[in-house]
Amino acid sequence: MANALCPVSGKRGKPVPLVTLRSLVLREHAAVVEDRAWYFCDRLDCEVVYFTDDGRTLEKNALTVRVGLKEKEAPRPICYCFDHTAESIRQEIEKTGRSTVVASIRTKVEAGECSCEVLNPRGTCCLGDVNKEVKAALASVQGTDSAQEE
Repeated sequence: MANALCPVSGKRGKPVPLVTLRSLVLREHAAVVEDRAWYFCDRLDCEVVYFTDDGRTLEKNALTVRVGLKEKEAPRPICYCFDHTAESIRQEIEKTGRSTVVASIRTKVEAGECSCEVLNPRGTCCLGDVNKEVKAALASVQGTDSAQEE
């Protein structure tokens, strides 16, 4: 159902492939995964990661990975295939004034080296999240450092 709402946050979720849940959910929660449509809750302040339209939920502690967008402390994974974090992106920007992460990921994706469907909790490519993180980090670094404009 395209209108599935997270029973905790009330936010509309995006469908997640079953293969994603099978690869990321801890073994003790695996039985609940099967034979259901699951959705991803991207609400930052919600502990629920996955939910069904009948109200079942899986929270952060039911996964084998940290869900970067729901974490407040490092490391906050952004790209699960190539191990980029919010912190590594910011460090590169602080050091060099720019980020090469998007170009690097694109090159690897084009070469068929990614496994987003089984590694990323969203079950999709991370480039949208990476772009947002790069923009936020650039704005933050430039805003606090009054760095020269490129």
